[in-house]
Amino acid sequence: WLKGSIPFGRRMRHVGCGKLAVCAEPMRFSELHKHTFGQWSPDGRYLAAASMGRVLVRDAETLKLVQVFVCCEKVARIEWSPDSQYILAETSKQGIVQVWCVSDADWSCRIDEGLAGVTRARWGPSSRHVLIMTEFHMYLAVWKLQQDATAAHIRHPKYDDRGVAFNHGDGHFLAVLRRSNCQDHVSVHNSEDNFTAEVFAFQIDGDCADMMWAHDDSSLLLWDRPARASRFLWYSLRGELLVQVKECRLLRSAYPSPSAQFLVAACFDGSLCLLSGTTRSIVSTFAHDLKSAWAETGGADDVAVLREEPSNPETGATSGARYLRLRNLSAARVPEEHIARETPVDADGVPQVGVAVAKWSPDERYVATLHFGMPTSVWIWDLGRVCLSALLLHRSAVKSLAWDPCTAPSTLASRLAISTSDASLFMWSPVGTSIGNCPLAMTRLRWRSDGLHLLMQDKDCICVCAPGPPDRVEADTPAVVKALSELRDGAGEVDNAEPAKKKK
Repeated sequence: WLKGSIPFGRRMRHVGCGKLAVCAEPMRFSELHKHTFGQWSPDGRYLAAASMGRVLVRDAETLKLVQVFVCCEKVARIEWSPDSQYILAETSKQGIVQVWCVSDADWSCRIDEGLAGVTRARWGPSSRHVLIMTEFHMYLAVWKLQQDATAAHIRHPKYDDRGVAFNHGDGHFLAVLRRSNCQDHVSVHNSEDNFTAEVFAFQIDGDCADMMWAHDDSSLLLWDRPARASRFLWYSLRGELLVQVKECRLLRSAYPSPSAQFLVAACFDGSLCLLSGTTRSIVSTFAHDLKSAWAETGGADDVAVLREEPSNPETGATSGARYLRLRNLSAARVPEEHIARETPVDADGVPQVGVAVAKWSPDERYVATLHFGMPTSVWIWDLGRVCLSALLLHRSAVKSLAWDPCTAPSTLASRLAISTSDASLFMWSPVGTSIGNCPLAMTRLRWRSDGLHLLMQDKDCICVCAPGPPDRVEADTPAVVKALSELRDGAGEVDNAEPAKKKK
């Protein structure tokens, strides 16, 4: 299914202090398909996408059609079940959700919420329950996939797309953030009781943006919506306030790590706060300022600032690009966007100022961030050394970031895929970078679970890329291994004022 080798310039490997070695490994791309809402199955065997009123399931290796499911209306969104056996589809018709089984084409399910409507449908961790949010936050309906099932209704959920969390262990307990009478509440329900009764319920003093279970399921962590004060609140399941952290400046959004042991707070002032779920405290704070980040390393050559340049500057061709490493960091400038008279806001009415996105690597070693004021730059922070690892400067605005999810062998380097407004695909790892010319621009990126293929999709089309295997990396030094272990085990706060001494 691959077109074959598509020239993309050269792949640059960082070797030693500032040296570069060059190797060429072509990226390969599939044909374009007129599909939308593309999603890999969690087991990596299938690729599902929508085309008007149909859901098409393809083999992940050959892209040949495996199943075609016909929907009653135009498909508005699809989602795989955690066990990769079922697909649900939200339709443009109000109040209808359809479910199909990949292994049994004759089996289907239709959920009709009637006048209550459907704003979001999602799977429970058991793959046998479907959670449906209704219009105007009237209730959260929990349906079990069996004949003549009756839904359990949880009144007044606060949000459509968040505020619902299952515990990490067996996934039997569901916590729901609710709001009624201008007051936030949390209720915990048990799947063994079909979610009908409240196991625990308590009131929250504040206006919360979201919540999550602690990594050991012993407590719930909630954080405030953007306001004058920013708080992270740890509550016991009985409603006792355990810890309150207020030192995160002006919080914009929060991003938990894959294991829920860490959490980064993205702030309006451009700072990034790292919190530990073990110690329930702030571990470190980073600023999106190149000079201060470079100074924190003691002026060492550990911060790689890479700028996108045309692969052939003499001709000025725009079809090829490469990364050029900047040596004089004291004179380097990060392109900034001019501030508009009226600050734009997102769908929740939050001003688009400060840190826009934070993405965790699967091994929780790195965090990649975007800043609204510097839309062409990607900041990559190394938590093992507690400092900035790389800064990638591009010619156009960055549209999407995605980490390679495959981190099974410890010798494989973390890999970050980046798309911009140009028809290029960028790859970064601690040991090298690569750039490829791709058929699509302004794409959303989604890795397959084994990290061998990358789904690229724009508004109307999808394309699959085979970027090649990840680079191999040398084992971390004992100092880095110890620092990461202390962060996970909660050995105490890390002072990032003198990272150069810690690296020794």
